[in-house]
Amino acid sequence: MEEHSNNMETGISQQEEKSLYNKAKKRVQFKIHLMIYILTNSILWLFYSFVFRPIEEGTIKDASFRFVLFVSLTWGIVLIAHYLIVYKWGKSYVDKEFNRLKRDYKKYKEAQEKRS
Repeated sequence: MEEHSNNMETGISQQEEKSLYNKAKKRVQFKIHLMIYILTNSILWLFYSFVFRPIEEGTIKDASFRFVLFVSLTWGIVLIAHYLIVYKWGKSYVDKEFNRLKRDYKKYKEAQEKRS
């Protein structure tokens, strides 16, 4: 990670900056994943549309349609999960677990002090 000289100017600690950098990195990775999904699926659907001309039902066109649809839907579900992990769940689950552990540790320490 590139160190920025304006930490003092912005009031961001190195730890906070590293956390923000990691968050930005994950978001960029998701955006790259999204662009690859769009490009690949566009090519798949164009290939399906122009290469497999409508022929009789029950032929290769039906099988190829199911394949392209399966790839698009399955990958789409993975992409949605990736979005949720990066933008919605990732940080909040870690924060919740961390706060729970701190709370449990605090209770443990208080119990130890009462015994002493």
